[in-house]
This record gives sequence, structure tokens and C-alpha cells, in this order.
Amino acid sequence: MILANGVTLWRVAALPLIVYLFLEGTLLSVGLALIVLFLAVLTEVVDGLIARKQGTIRSFLDPFADKFLALGLLLFFVFLGALPPMVFLLLVIRDVLVGMVRWIASREGIDLPTRMYSIALIYSQLGIALLILLDYYFFLQIWPREALGWMLPLFLVLTLILAFFSLGYYVWVYMKGRRQPQSGKMPPEQKLLIVINRRSGGYNDIYRRHLLKRFTRRRKAKLLYLPDNKDMFAGFKQKARQIVVAGGDGSFEAALNFKPFQKKTLGFFPLGRGNAFYSYFYRGKRFEYLRSRFPFQEEELDILELEWEKGCRQTAFLSLGLDAEVIRLASRRQGGFFSYFLAGCRAVTKAEAAFDLDLSIDGQKLPWKNCVNLTLAKIPYYGFGLRSLFQVNPDDGKVYGLGVVNKHTVILNKALRLWSLVIASLGVNKPPMVEIHGQEITVKSRTPFPLQAAGEFLGFTRWIKVKVVRKQKVLVI
Repeated sequence: MILANGVTLWRVAALPLIVYLFLEGTLLSVGLALIVLFLAVLTEVVDGLIARKQGTIRSFLDPFADKFLALGLLLFFVFLGALPPMVFLLLVIRDVLVGMVRWIASREGIDLPTRMYSIALIYSQLGIALLILLDYYFFLQIWPREALGWMLPLFLVLTLILAFFSLGYYVWVYMKGRRQPQSGKMPPEQKLLIVINRRSGGYNDIYRRHLLKRFTRRRKAKLLYLPDNKDMFAGFKQKARQIVVAGGDGSFEAALNFKPFQKKTLGFFPLGRGNAFYSYFYRGKRFEYLRSRFPFQEEELDILELEWEKGCRQTAFLSLGLDAEVIRLASRRQGGFFSYFLAGCRAVTKAEAAFDLDLSIDGQKLPWKNCVNLTLAKIPYYGFGLRSLFQVNPDDGKVYGLGVVNKHTVILNKALRLWSLVIASLGVNKPPMVEIHGQEITVKSRTPFPLQAAGEFLGFTRWIKVKVVRKQKVLVI
């Protein structure tokens, strides 16, 4: 671990060292700059191969170090006049546009390839820097430079072609994903029942209630107001086959744990605070259920069983660590994104963000030191369009997880959680995030860790066990 971190830090330190050696302007210093750049690229390749072979957790600085070195050198050569500013500007514009496409695709659950083009582009940018260094080294040697005279412009053109071809490819994959039919089937036309939890925060919003009435009218559905008590489904006797739960994430999970609903087909209408299920059921298509005849698809969703010290419940998503602390600190009265934002700010000073966990995935041990957060779920959203997981097969009988594990000082943990939310929203799977999946996942710790499921804080525990216990038919757009 220490060696791997040292290799990563070496690549970060290589940029100022190369700049310093180049500005020295001597034959020896420029030659040393070439060696430093070559060693930086070589160590990145070797470090990546070792990490993939051994399955070790990589430093969050790994992808940052590569980008920092490549773009930093190109910007330096722009200032020196050795590289046309337009080339650097086009590369930056390409990265911004790719980020926008990724963000939109991530919200709609469309997977975009990442590794192949990003690595190829990084190496091509480093190749440009290498050629500029070689050109100056040959100039100091007073050697013939005819070969480099045409190689550098050719490499610049090839790099720009690669950059914008990859952008075009991402756009094409996104558009193809939008046109691709869903895996589910059209449910038979049946009378729809909408059950409303009036205790949900969104019910007090006049506009939300207006949308709900419009939804009900267009679907020609029947409305049923749930009783104002803890067991909201007590005495439920309706025989409807398709039921839409109008409430928050907690309301829908209460429906999942209500046995008479387990053989029915469930839908969702957002009336809650976070509405992670809204992101899943409507796949980023805001209010599409009001713009059409609601072409719902019927799919099967694996339901997880969460077992911990204080009990057992069924859920579709849960998290432990810092995210659970945010739920604990959030105001239940205020609700909404602003409440979670304030809770996140309070968590910066009040919450614990470093947990040493011992994971067991289908019997295979996996220690995680300095873990910030771990999410286990079958839906890939937290709510507000934020990603909780990357690729998830909703009905393959496996539990999917995404953790944030920091190989450096704990001081960085909370900042890294925020950073991981940013890159996850772009659909980019990079350290400090670590993906896991298995049929049964157990997490243990010597010290209690906070736990939440479906936006409900469950307390502190030293262990959890999670597995798929059944399938639920659901309605999605």
C-alpha cells in the first residue's frame, strides 16, 4: 500500500519537476526531464497492471495524477509558445462536452464506456509532451530535427481526431441507449389504484397535489387515502392488481414489507423528501408520466433482506457510514434537498467518516480500512438524480455495492465523499470508489457504524447481512 501510494504521488510530483528541469534549459536538465516523463508513464502502466492483477484498491489520486500530468504539461508548453493554444482549448472543450453527455446519460441510466478512450487520450497527450521535449533536446544537441518536424503536427492531428471521435462515440451510444426498448413487458390494461400517504412531505405542496390529480385523471385511476397511523396499510382489503404508492421512499418500502402487496405490481408517485425511487421508476424523465399515456413497463426487481443487530427488514437500498449520518442529522420536518444539504454540512463537523470494515462476499474475505461509506442496493440512485451505484442488473439475484475507500489520510475522507458524488453523477467509476457484488454480503466492524435504509435512520450496529430474498413486479417508464 505504501509503495502504491508512493508511485501515485511520484506522478503528481513529476509535473513541477519536469517544468523545473525544462526551464533550466541545459542539455542535461532537458534529458533528465525526458527520463522523468518516461518513468512517470512507465510507473502508471506497471501500477495499473499490478492493481488489476491483485485486485487491490487504488488511490483516488491515480486518475487525477494522470490528467494533472498530461494537461499540466500541455498548458505549460502553451505558455512557452511550443504548442498552439487552440489545441489545448479544443481538448478542454472536448472534456467539458463529454462531462455534460455523461451527466445526462447517468441520470437516465445509460452506460457509457470510460476506460478505453480516456486512457488512449491521456497517453496521446503525454505523447505530445514527449515529442516537444525531444524536439527541444535535439535542438540543444544541434541534431537533425526533420523527423520531429512532421511527427509533432501529425501527432497533434491524430490526438484531436481521437478526442472528437470519442466525443461523437459517446453521443452515439447515448442516443442509441435512449432509443433502445426496455427489457420489461407492457402490463395488461387494468384498473389502477393509487394509495396516498398524506404524511409525506410532498403532499403539503399544492403543485405536487395538482400533479397527482392530473396523473390520476389521465390514468383513470381510483384514489385511496391511507390512514394517518404508523401501520399505514392496516386493514387494507382492496383487490387491485396494479397499485401506485404516492409517497416517499419510506412509503414505498413500507409497501414492500406489506405481505399482501408482494404478489401485486407496484408503481410509485413522488411525494417524499428524497425520492430515490422516483429516479429509478422514471429514469430521469421528469414528468413524462404527465406528457403521455404513461407507457409503463412491467419489470421484476430483486428485493433485499437486511439483517442487523436490531432486526430484519426488506429494502431496495441501504447505506452505512457517512451517508447514514447525513440521514440521522437531516430534519424530518423541513424535508427536500435543502434539508439534506444542511445535514451534509453538519456532518462535516459532527459525523464520523472513517470505518474499518471486514466484508465477506459469498464467503470471500475483503478488509476495507478507512472506508467512508458503503451503499448496498438494487436501484442505482440516492434521489435528486444522484447515483448510488453504476451498472445494476435489477433481477439477477445479486446484491450490488459501491464503497468509498481512502488509501490516504482520514482528513480527506469527507471531501472525498463529496468528490465521489460528483464523478458518480458523471457515470465515471474511478477511485476512491470500489464496486462489489455477490449473492450474500456481510459487513462487520469492531466499532458500531451508522445504518440507514430507504432514507430511514436505523441506528448503529456492528454487523449487517444482506441478500436477495424475493422478486417484486414493478412499473417503470
